[in-house]
Amino acid sequence: MKKLSLLKRCLACAITAVLCMGIFSYTSQNSENNITVSAESEEKKQNEENISNTQKTLDELLKKQKDLDGQINATQGDISKEEENQKAIQSQIETVQKTILALEDSIKELNGQISVLQTDINTSEAKILEKRKEIDQGTEDFKKRLRALYIVGDSSYSSMIAGATDFYDMLMKVELVKRVASHDNKMIDNLISLKAQYEEDKKVLEQKKNDLEGKKSKLVSQQKDLVAQVDKLQKLMEKSKAIVDELEKRKAAYEANKKSIDAEQDKFEAEMQKLLTQRKEIAAKEEAERIRKEQEEAARRAAAAERARQAAIAAQQQQQQQQGGSSSGGSSTYTEPTYRPGGSGKLAWPVPGYYAITYGYGYRNAGSLTGFHKGIDISSWGIMGRNITAAAAGTVILVENSCTHNYAKNGSCGCGGGYGRYCIIDHGNGMWTLYGHATNISVLPNQHVDAGQVLGQVGTTGWSTGPHLHFEVRINGTAVNPIGYL
Repeated sequence: MKKLSLLKRCLACAITAVLCMGIFSYTSQNSENNITVSAESEEKKQNEENISNTQKTLDELLKKQKDLDGQINATQGDISKEEENQKAIQSQIETVQKTILALEDSIKELNGQISVLQTDINTSEAKILEKRKEIDQGTEDFKKRLRALYIVGDSSYSSMIAGATDFYDMLMKVELVKRVASHDNKMIDNLISLKAQYEEDKKVLEQKKNDLEGKKSKLVSQQKDLVAQVDKLQKLMEKSKAIVDELEKRKAAYEANKKSIDAEQDKFEAEMQKLLTQRKEIAAKEEAERIRKEQEEAARRAAAAERARQAAIAAQQQQQQQQGGSSSGGSSTYTEPTYRPGGSGKLAWPVPGYYAITYGYGYRNAGSLTGFHKGIDISSWGIMGRNITAAAAGTVILVENSCTHNYAKNGSCGCGGGYGRYCIIDHGNGMWTLYGHATNISVLPNQHVDAGQVLGQVGTTGWSTGPHLHFEVRINGTAVNPIGYL
């Protein structure tokens, strides 16, 4: 009997220990799971931050590409802007290269995330499967427990207590009954908790699978973008090489023709100096003639005034003689008129409605367009054939209207010293204006023109890369910056 009692006590202690170990094991497992989930969450957060930073860089680079594409399109096909076009293309090449590197980084990060996510999904699926087995096993155990309770019935608890040999044995049996009941409750709670966790894990797994599909889709899109960027880079490099080759050809052509071009310019400037000398001689003769006429007019007026004065004196003397009285005579004076030149000295814009200046006054270095530019080039879309008007009133002193090469070219055709069809107007006081590269000049030498009067139409004759007006201002034969006079 004592042996049976001792056996019951040992059995009760063993059951209690097993139950406690089960509870401890469950708690410990949950703690480890929490640590693992926390570490995975931190790693995922860091990966998402890396992806976000890379995407931000990509967005900035693509925006810059769009701006540079606009610059390239705006300068493409314009000979005078080919260097500007080349700089924009070079900047775009660098931007595309950076974009390719950013896409490669993004693809690498996405592949890493997909790999981690796929491993995580595999692990989650295995855990869910284990949890499912645990639920099934727990359910089966609970069914067995219910069957045992049904067979034994509730009277077994009271029989156990009633069959105690002593008080201590009774306490142990009561404790055992309490533990068994508690174990039953915990088993039910554990099954409910496992089922809830199982359902939650399935939702998380589905979310991870959706996330995986999204990342795979983004990966495919970025791989296509990478191929497109590589293709764009290749085309840009080909375009850049073509422009560089063209600029080198023009530079070589310019160097080959430099001697003849310089000779043309020297000849033109010599003609300008000769024309200036002639204009000074004409102006001197006109001034001498004006002075002579003024002197003659002054002498005539003085003689007339003297005759009038003598006649008045004679009439007065006659009157005095007739009246026997006397009166004092008067006197008259003559004042020379003062010459006042007209105008404010400012010049009107020579191509109304078109105000873009493609090249200014001064030195320039643009392929074949190299050297000192003595005026300003006025050009804009649709300027071909538009009216050229006189910047101020004056006299036309030179017209060159023979050039037939009215098309864009990379060198001088030899017409008009490179100016093609042009005219020069003398505005007085040493100021001339020159209007070059016209398609036609409609005024004649020695013709007086008013400010705003049509002189001809815009063309691209002479050494001209495209339709524009070359406008110069010369003071005593020397070209100056026209901007100060417009």
